[in-house]
Amino acid sequence: MADMSADRGPIPLDRTDCFPDALIGAEPADILTIFPNPTLITIKGKAERPLWVTTLLHGNETTSFYVLRALAERYRVTPPPRSLTLFVGNVQAMAAGVRHLPDQPDFNRIWAEGSGPYHDLVHQVCETARQQIPFASIDIHNNSGSNPHYGCVNALRPADLQLAAMFADLGVFYRNPPTTQSIAFSNFCPAVTVECGRSGDQQGIDRAIGLVEDVLRLESFPAAPPAPGTVTLYHTLASVVIDPECTFGFDDETAGLNLRADLEDFNFTDLPADTLWASAQCPQDALRVVDEHGHDLTDEFFTCDGAEIRSKRPVTPAMITHDADVIRQDCLCYLMEPI
Repeated sequence: MADMSADRGPIPLDRTDCFPDALIGAEPADILTIFPNPTLITIKGKAERPLWVTTLLHGNETTSFYVLRALAERYRVTPPPRSLTLFVGNVQAMAAGVRHLPDQPDFNRIWAEGSGPYHDLVHQVCETARQQIPFASIDIHNNSGSNPHYGCVNALRPADLQLAAMFADLGVFYRNPPTTQSIAFSNFCPAVTVECGRSGDQQGIDRAIGLVEDVLRLESFPAAPPAPGTVTLYHTLASVVIDPECTFGFDDETAGLNLRADLEDFNFTDLPADTLWASAQCPQDALRVVDEHGHDLTDEFFTCDGAEIRSKRPVTPAMITHDADVIRQDCLCYLMEPI
């Protein structure tokens, strides 16, 4: 994907070897006074190979900011048990309280091959990480819909699965979208994305801080995967998107696509075939299913009988959201099946 602002100049990447004093007690709205640009923070610890923590890829997700602040409070003076490198991402979007600005790409969709200043930015980040040979990578996110806490992995290796299990008893294996930070980092170290519930969920903040602290104290990962029953693992099959030409709403009979009001309650629920999802006045493909290669799998997953759109096979959705901006910018949800 080419950058949406490919004609702009390079994106600055600041670097520092200490936590800024201004981070102590700060709030997300203060971000540009602390980090005017995307920043790499490298903190020397007792063990050399660093834990890599990625923050602020989405500006409306605040948990990673509070994890960053907590780490600053703990390790501004005292060295951590393991070296620590943190990438502070889309600071401009966080200042505005949005996922990304209109002239920016999604900061978690630019970690594969591509051209333009934002791809150049993350290329610098990846090159720095490869040189450091990270012990592990943790990317911290929130959901816009109602979801349990869960960890996402991109490789079914013991260390990656151990990372996910250290965070929560639910895990997701995905390869779509293929342009995320964790997929890029999984090519050279164990990597996990942690989904910490909605922004402001204190339990999610505490869990993310606890995971970082636990990994900082690890000397090595177990050679075996987590014991059976430790984590319930799902595999992402495809994403569900809405035709950009079709209006949509939840329990809105005037919309071209009228999604059921309680759809968000289905997250991480094993749904049987013939579950009602929506009614449509738009064409049948108003609700589409697309795999990681862009192939249309709608006919495999949904059927349209009259105006009703129903599931064609058992499936488990995740990340269903009512946030219209997120739905348009990303997707309605992902479809999974248990591994």
